[in-house]
Amino acid sequence: MNYINDILKEIPDFNEFMSISELYESSNVLAKRHHDVVEIIDVGESRISNIPVQALIIRGGDENRILAFGFPHPNEPIGSLVLEFLSQKLTADKELLKKFNATWIMIKVADVFGVKLNEGWFKGAFNIRKYALNYYRPPGYKQVEWSFPIEYKSFKWDKPTPETRALMKLINEWKPTHIYSLHNAGFAGTYYYVSKIPNENVLGLLKEMPRRYSVPIHKGAPETPYMRKISDAVFKMPGIAETYDWLETYLGKDPSNLIEHGGSSYDYAKRVNPEVFELVCEVPYIYDYRLDLEITIGIPARELVRIALRRKRERLSQLEKATEKISKYVSDDNPFYEALTYFNRTEKHHIEAEEKWMETAPELSKNATVAQAFDTYLDTYLSYIFRYGLLYRSIQYEMTRGFMVKELEEVKDFALNKLEENIDELSNLSNYYIIPIKNLVSIQLAAMLATLSFT
Repeated sequence: MNYINDILKEIPDFNEFMSISELYESSNVLAKRHHDVVEIIDVGESRISNIPVQALIIRGGDENRILAFGFPHPNEPIGSLVLEFLSQKLTADKELLKKFNATWIMIKVADVFGVKLNEGWFKGAFNIRKYALNYYRPPGYKQVEWSFPIEYKSFKWDKPTPETRALMKLINEWKPTHIYSLHNAGFAGTYYYVSKIPNENVLGLLKEMPRRYSVPIHKGAPETPYMRKISDAVFKMPGIAETYDWLETYLGKDPSNLIEHGGSSYDYAKRVNPEVFELVCEVPYIYDYRLDLEITIGIPARELVRIALRRKRERLSQLEKATEKISKYVSDDNPFYEALTYFNRTEKHHIEAEEKWMETAPELSKNATVAQAFDTYLDTYLSYIFRYGLLYRSIQYEMTRGFMVKELEEVKDFALNKLEENIDELSNLSNYYIIPIKNLVSIQLAAMLATLSFT
């Protein structure tokens, strides 16, 4: 364990995020300087024709084959800096490289296309407004992490993105023993998904390390109701099967036509190597101390969920009307509009399922904690800040190509006003603080090294 602490002390004070060109240039310099152990390969095409998916191969032994990728979603850059630092450290410290007896396969940028559309908020200090106005997250069927081929019951998916095909190629060739998909959460504590239950030492470290960096573990509601909790802030890795079964149960019908994405990297990798261990480490950008308070408030969790779902329905209805107004002006290749309509569509199905789940779920009979109440309430503000950001960018996309009509201007002003209104409300309700990037890089790297050492 001491060696992990020593490594973490060397992480620099990152003040902003790196662009694709900066990350690739750094890898090129590293490969030239350490050509004895480092190789760069173009794994495959991305959705941007002149920028391939690039992998950094660092050879330090044959016992483990470690696949780690940053930007599993393009608005999640922390992992790219983890890999930037770790690649520099492993090549500079040959004893450490030998210690792991592993070949490292690092993809700093998994979603090349999506990252390009997010680079507008990477530089300078982080703030929610800048983030939302430059935010892009692709629809599920174009998400690198969620478009792997899979079959389950009546569901079949075989439309991987080009970047997903690149990851599939690496998984097929290397048959990884470990996979690290390096994510960022929104407004939460740190939490993890694991494919196998780690030993108590690892579980303890996963919960202890965030607190060292003033980022508590997540104590609010899980991302979705069907997440299986292993320990505080540690969940079993979800897959397409859990999504399908939950929707089937609470919608009362075959959900195959409602699931618009494929499997995860773990869904695919376990077919190639059934013993693979995968960790997803979710770290937030912002935090509020109330997300760490487990004091009960005397209100059943069910009532909080009921209120939140009603608010979601109201907000979704309003957003759908605005989206419909611009539909006749939008070009087929508008990525922001495509993402927005996808999220509107899938949100509707999930609200319907959650309303039925809410009425019967026994865990919702317990009194809610401050953390659960705060998390449930504020989630509707944060998620719709980004939805209005997508609406705004949908219109900007058309206007920058010279298409100007009064109705687009009106909806653009509406989107900006709603975005500002939600940010103001979030700021009034929360004393959130922005977490230093170095702290988040440290938490993710510690989780990687701890699980690699003990699993």
